[in-house]
Amino acid sequence: MPSIFEKYQLKQVINASGRMTALGVSTPRPEVIDAAMAGMNQYFEMKDLMNKTGEYIAKLLEVEGATVVSCASAGLAQSVAAVLVQDSDWLLENLHVTPIENNEIVLPKGHNVNFGAPVGTMVALGGGKLVEAGYANECSAAQLAAAITPSTAAILYIKSHHCVQKSMLSVEQAAVVARTHNLPLIVDAAAEEDLQCYYRVGADLVIYSGAKAIEGPTSGLVIGKTQYVEWVKRQSAGIGRAMKVGKEGIIGLTCAIELYLRAQKESGAEMVEKWRPLSTR
Repeated sequence: MPSIFEKYQLKQVINASGRMTALGVSTPRPEVIDAAMAGMNQYFEMKDLMNKTGEYIAKLLEVEGATVVSCASAGLAQSVAAVLVQDSDWLLENLHVTPIENNEIVLPKGHNVNFGAPVGTMVALGGGKLVEAGYANECSAAQLAAAITPSTAAILYIKSHHCVQKSMLSVEQAAVVARTHNLPLIVDAAAEEDLQCYYRVGADLVIYSGAKAIEGPTSGLVIGKTQYVEWVKRQSAGIGRAMKVGKEGIIGLTCAIELYLRAQKESGAEMVEKWRPLSTR
């Protein structure tokens, strides 16, 4: 039997770059593949599956709420839609044809990047209007606050290697600004490894890729405060319908999170010691 590469005449790839979308992100562990396959071969009431796995993940991570989405970009779009639509049935079904006065999403200018698609496109999919704070090479807490107006719906913070790192306020500082102005803080932490720290410092919604650090199937994870996560879940009947995640993704990611949390994490010092013999040759 020909290999996948032979059958479809594909290039052979050696991944020396890490977990990149352009290279297929990651290769899940056998246990994750088994869980996803088991899910594919069963029927579920999907709302029940989404709710129960979300509750399970939330307990694992010690957060108020969690839900699985199709990818981190979908999580961002649905999070923006969540803070705009909230409990409105009309906006849920008419988001892009209804004028919304408070639809501005403020983020540091140095975070307005293209990660494979523009951040602004994801915000627009969620019905938001992007507003940049500060400058390309700096954004302080004061500059972030200065961009807030009566039309502001949320603050967005992108935690990514794509973004400007120097002279940018921290997530903690952004959380203080958000609380001061009674606004939700959305943190896009797609490739980040710590699944709890941004929630713990005050983010209302935090978005992760399910296939990067967690090494699950193609999927995404949104965690946060109960009310905001519930609003994200409502988007399954809105814009989220076009980006729904399947049962195999939900079950596969839930398994991957369990394994990820169970795995022993090496400290930076331990990693340095492991590689020291190689560096002295």
